[in-house]
Amino acid sequence: MASTVKQSTAKTKSTSKLPVGVTERTGRPGLYRLRTTAGGKSYSEYYHAVETGKKKLQSELQKAYDAFKERVERGQLKSGDISGKSTFAQAVEWFVGMRKLELRESTQIVDNFLFGHYLVPRLGSYKLKDITSPMITQLLAELLEKGGGGGRAVYAAKPEFIGLMHEKKPPRAAGGFNLVARELGIGVDNTFVRVRRGNNCDKETAGKVAKYFGVPLLAAFEKKTDAKPLSAAYVSKIAYTMSALFSACVKNGILPQNPVENATKPRIGEQDVPAYLDNAQIPIFLGALNELGIDDSTRVALMLMLMLGLRSGEARGLRWIDIDFNGKMVSIEKNCGDTHGGLALTELKTKRSRRKLPLSHTLRDILLEHRERQAEYARSLGSLWQDSGVICPNMTGGLMDKSAPNKAVKRILSARKELPRGLTPIQCAIALYRCSSRTGLTLRMSPRLRGTR
Repeated sequence: MASTVKQSTAKTKSTSKLPVGVTERTGRPGLYRLRTTAGGKSYSEYYHAVETGKKKLQSELQKAYDAFKERVERGQLKSGDISGKSTFAQAVEWFVGMRKLELRESTQIVDNFLFGHYLVPRLGSYKLKDITSPMITQLLAELLEKGGGGGRAVYAAKPEFIGLMHEKKPPRAAGGFNLVARELGIGVDNTFVRVRRGNNCDKETAGKVAKYFGVPLLAAFEKKTDAKPLSAAYVSKIAYTMSALFSACVKNGILPQNPVENATKPRIGEQDVPAYLDNAQIPIFLGALNELGIDDSTRVALMLMLMLGLRSGEARGLRWIDIDFNGKMVSIEKNCGDTHGGLALTELKTKRSRRKLPLSHTLRDILLEHRERQAEYARSLGSLWQDSGVICPNMTGGLMDKSAPNKAVKRILSARKELPRGLTPIQCAIALYRCSSRTGLTLRMSPRLRGTR
């Protein structure tokens, strides 16, 4: 159960079939407000329901309300019990809960990651009143120089374990190390060759090899942390998220001032300017997109981003009902984004994000051909195909993960060395927008991207 204590008013609507003291949050399906009074004070808490059936939902909400009321009556629930003596970790829990109604779930997920990955491990045990601007300056400088959050764990076989593997390897006539690789299922791309040479591998591979030879993982392999320095732009994002917490503390009278305001923040310089495609590189990129055998949905998603200036979530959330082939118009209505329940079609961030874009003849042909191929593929899968109605689904008809377009771009960059390193799908879209006057492309970009031109 995820809940948030609130005393401020919020937009809710009454539903006659809901238990007394429970109202549904307008525009936020599945989010309910529980309210009661005790000792002359009013208390409220937000609750995310799991059930969707009417009877089961009503039962779940009644149980949640009864438990909430009991905590209030026992004095176990206090609103605003954060003070300057509270730890940073406690303040994060309070702050994240307080902002649940203000932020989209995808933004909440990002904030939770930044707090949990970079900030709480470093500041969590400090009292709020003891956190100073110099401390924050030092933290941001360390993130910029060394990175943080633990990084990616990799494992390398220790010399003594490599010697043990050679001692215990099967006879050559039985297959030697090739037999071990086949039995472990890690012979692809010479993975086992790299393992026995002491090169890096992932935890799963290391665990299989260590178990095969009867040695504990950490006795056989050395664990390394691949922590990379963070960019100035990303560190600035972390600082912004942290500043929002301290600003809320100041606003609620918990702290006299925000220590992030006087901290020295990283300067975003030329090294942080993202890579873009120029006029000569655009045809190379488009050619590779069509020649490298990238799956059809991912290819079309990238084309939508390139030709309409869409964000990844907008392209992956575009539905067939949003395309007016006769009127030659594309309606941007939904976003495919992360939620607490996984990938889902969500509302766009602002009203300005909802827009209608002209459908060019070229893009119209691409979509019509894609629709025919998709229908044929769906028939071949039969009952395995679960149609979500989107133009660019995953391999079984569901919503496409945001990593798919990124992986496709990385594959293109690997095959075409003349393209700039570090390119991302959205930077490709911006690049085409910047060059549209020369290439003849008709593009209408998301309002949120226009400032990046």
